[in-house]
Amino acid sequence: MRASLFQIVGAGLLSAALATAQDPAAAGNGGGAFAPFRPPASGSGADVSGTWMLGGHQDVAYGTAAGALVDYGGIPFNEAGRLFALAWPASRQTLRTEQCAGYTVPYAFYSPGNYRFWEERDPHNQRLIAIHMYFQTSEVNRTIWMDGRPHPPAWAPHTFAGFSTGEWKNNILQITTTHLKHGYVRGNGASQSDEATVYEALIRHGDRLTYLAETVDPVWLDGPFSKTVIDVRNVLDPTAWLYACEDGEEITSRPDTQIPHYLWGKHPFLREYADKAHQPLLAALGGAETTTPEFREKLKNKAALDAAAMALTVPAKIPEQSSRAAAEEPNDGQIHILPVQGRVYLLTGDGANIAVQVGDEGAFVVDTGAGKLTDKVIAAIATLTPRRVQFILNTSFHADHTGGNAKLAAAGEDPSLPGSFFANAFPGAGGVATLMAQNNVLIRMQKAGAPAASVPQDTYLSERRRKWHNGEGIDMFYMPGASTDGDTIVHFRQADVIATGDIVDMTKYPVIDLKNGGSIQGEIDALTRILQLTVYRHDEDGGTMIIPGHGRVSDEYDVGEYREMLSIIRDRVQTAIDSGATVDLIKAARVTADYDTRFGATTGPWTTDMFIEAVYNSLKRR
Repeated sequence: MRASLFQIVGAGLLSAALATAQDPAAAGNGGGAFAPFRPPASGSGADVSGTWMLGGHQDVAYGTAAGALVDYGGIPFNEAGRLFALAWPASRQTLRTEQCAGYTVPYAFYSPGNYRFWEERDPHNQRLIAIHMYFQTSEVNRTIWMDGRPHPPAWAPHTFAGFSTGEWKNNILQITTTHLKHGYVRGNGASQSDEATVYEALIRHGDRLTYLAETVDPVWLDGPFSKTVIDVRNVLDPTAWLYACEDGEEITSRPDTQIPHYLWGKHPFLREYADKAHQPLLAALGGAETTTPEFREKLKNKAALDAAAMALTVPAKIPEQSSRAAAEEPNDGQIHILPVQGRVYLLTGDGANIAVQVGDEGAFVVDTGAGKLTDKVIAAIATLTPRRVQFILNTSFHADHTGGNAKLAAAGEDPSLPGSFFANAFPGAGGVATLMAQNNVLIRMQKAGAPAASVPQDTYLSERRRKWHNGEGIDMFYMPGASTDGDTIVHFRQADVIATGDIVDMTKYPVIDLKNGGSIQGEIDALTRILQLTVYRHDEDGGTMIIPGHGRVSDEYDVGEYREMLSIIRDRVQTAIDSGATVDLIKAARVTADYDTRFGATTGPWTTDMFIEAVYNSLKRR
């Protein structure tokens, strides 16, 4: 589908560009002002270097990337994408993590402001390495790698610029971009998810660039979403290149955990755009059918239009949907290493994520995985440091975090203990790595009959444990009543990396273990505490990096999105409880429908039903 579309459109763009080059007057706006373009004989492509600005795009009424609420026509939403947009109010942008958020592609290409593109070439042979793009709005710096390098693994972090590779097809630059964050396709909540892949074609004809983007998003779209843009070259440097933005308290009376949203079926501006534009609401609600000529026939049946439209504003009575996201954890029987920041690394492939800090002392390890590949974990750590593991901190007592405790500890040592007052603190002290955790982890593991060698003996009770190790401060903060009653997050202060355990899980809804002290409010409070420790490097990209319990490396923006989701779901469930709904009615109402295609599960150890039931019971206990 994608290849055929780009073959058709690419051929059309090439023909149009060659025609324009041969007849500059065909370009309009005086024609002769645009210099003729000839593809270089080498076939290596055109030079798109220069400064550019938006000349127009297919949705001319919007000017840039705007759009009224509930103006989704032509966007091939699936149910989840439409419901996400319908729950989105403009006040969502007053949240600290939203105020300075960057722009993804294709949105960046129809943003206001100026753009600068330039080449990077090998200084020795002048081969093209990359094309760099800078967009004034949000100061997005983008690199399109032209040297054939592969895309990163699924567990690598996402950014607003994403990771892009390109190649020239005659004079058409074709680009593939992955590893994008959640971004908007219109400034009204209409979105593409963090699972989107964007395919782009860029062609220069004179002082114009024609840009085509096709967004493929398994989470929120039912088909490819195409966007065309014309950019115009600036003759003079516009001198305006910056976008100053710092987040702040915009609504001081609102708690951090209260996320603005509309309840489905109660959108106060549902019909505002459709009535103003004199079009049926069904057309304004978008969907794949609104992109086809056949949709006109459907609009002729006026009697059925309103009922069909209203049915789209609430979750359909269909079975629960499961995640359509790509697997963010390897399942090939190997341990994979990813540098995160500073001297902190992610090890993934054996259950829960493992964080490893190295330096001139023994390794400090956060969690040990499920224990099936511990020998390979030990071997992987040995490639990072010649020293043995000295400390192991468990963020939880769950087996996928503690399964490798005994074997990994036995392969380590803690040279700080022999000859000290703590030499006899526990069996084997000093001859093995020291296992640490919040005290409830010890209690839970002993109660479950875990082998003594796998149970942490060095525990703390409340608030904070701290240590200076490998040249940096390490904070261990207790997060009471989150996923369990024994959760710890670990902050490597110099590297500025936080290992969160199951408080953040980029593969599914968080496990809320009620019988072991977990709660939905404790989970949300823990996410808020994490966000109080983070700082972004630039416009919600980078800065403090997050190693979640499962899934890809993340940052502040991702944690903020996770908290937004859980707060909204909590409020929906609470509203249903207040109206007298039972847990079965709440499940049937599909209160998580806009997020299920990203985090949902209908099978396995933690399903959407189990999550909803945990939220319900947690709220009923308050």
